[in-house]
Amino acid sequence: AWLLNSELKEPTLDEIYFSELGKSVPGGNYQSSDISELYDVLRNKLKDTDLIKVFEEIEMPLIPILTEMEENGFKINKKEIKKLDEYTKKEIKKLENKIHKLTGIKFNISSTQQLSEVLFNRLQITGRIRKTPKGKLSTRATELEKLAEAHPVIPLILEYRELVKLKTTYIEPFPKLIDPKDNRLHTTFIQTGTVTGRLASQNPNLQNIPIKTELGQEFRKVFIAEKGCKLISLDYSQLELRIAAHIAKDGKMINAFKKGVDIHTETAAEVFDMPLEKVSPEMRRRAKALNFGIIYGMGPQGFARSAGIKQTEAKKFIEKYFEEFKKVAEFMADMRNEAHDKGMVKTLFGRRRQLAEIYSSIPEMVRQAERMAINFPVQGTAADLTKMAMIKIHDYIHKNYKEDEVRILLQVHDEIVLEAKENLAEKVAKELKEIMESVYKLDAPLVAEAKIGDNWRDLKLIN
Repeated sequence: AWLLNSELKEPTLDEIYFSELGKSVPGGNYQSSDISELYDVLRNKLKDTDLIKVFEEIEMPLIPILTEMEENGFKINKKEIKKLDEYTKKEIKKLENKIHKLTGIKFNISSTQQLSEVLFNRLQITGRIRKTPKGKLSTRATELEKLAEAHPVIPLILEYRELVKLKTTYIEPFPKLIDPKDNRLHTTFIQTGTVTGRLASQNPNLQNIPIKTELGQEFRKVFIAEKGCKLISLDYSQLELRIAAHIAKDGKMINAFKKGVDIHTETAAEVFDMPLEKVSPEMRRRAKALNFGIIYGMGPQGFARSAGIKQTEAKKFIEKYFEEFKKVAEFMADMRNEAHDKGMVKTLFGRRRQLAEIYSSIPEMVRQAERMAINFPVQGTAADLTKMAMIKIHDYIHKNYKEDEVRILLQVHDEIVLEAKENLAEKVAKELKEIMESVYKLDAPLVAEAKIGDNWRDLKLIN
């Protein structure tokens, strides 16, 4: 049911039964005949919509693997958590004092009402930001980021929120979630929890640990290898950009990936019309912001904000980008058109996303659906490829190693984390890197990085 309509979040059997057959079973007392009737209806729908391969070759083989990963769990360093807890308490207090000093008033920073009052009435901060349904100016992180230059207190508030989120979502609940029998954390993976096909997890949610912040990195240090073992991390390099180049059939991008040059430097060289060696770090940064932004349907306003440039300059940069990478511009237009024509878009392997908002009478809703139409084929294909890699890796280690020698622990975005006996770790990492890279043949070849270490933060790249 979820493959047929990914907007369904964890539907119940009653909901699916009623939605597909237009009737309900009194008291939920299902007989095998009721279930087989529902099964036939859904299976035929999967065939009619070309989703049967995704169902049989990607989603179903993944179920026993996720079960195994949940049972394996991840070893946790309790002492490190305690240290982090004390450290974050101090840092939050420091930030609180700085914010109160800068605003000239003591208030509850976590209260959106009080924060809004201080920022927009007391400090009179202005900027182009959205309003809440009640007509008040929004204090959501995405909106405050737009005001980062407007007042020095804004970056501090964003930092404060990040710290509080890490403390309350992860650091505080973690000790209670560790199984005292094995000192391991056993998360629950949710296979039908996202519209893109990516995995979700809960208790705790390990998909959302911040990577970019220093503290997010520090937090990864609490995830450790069992005694006598090493952690192995296998991570696809620039997976979404490679998929975008493949789907768009953009020769320039594909060639850059084939040559193994840095794609952001190559992009900057094309857009600024200069040799690779003359590209400055600032030029590369802008090209990187746009390379990733394009996948998310980013417009001049979003790009100007992420690259820290004026909107007029951002508009010119985007125009030049599309002149150089014409096929990318065509791909974006094709996806928008497909969404308007069919009300949905697909991944390379046939996973689909319905986009009912594309027919909305509200322009912002339509624009949002168009952005999703550009993003989904890329992000959804990345999710499919990562799941395919998990299946191949799982099959390989079960055929070639004993259960206690190598095991899969976690999958986050484009990364798969395993634990292996110390004497086998490097050999296993090299073998699995090859499997990751040969899961599917894209025009822009797949590249994976293999790393080994004692904890999830301090991993060393192996060749």
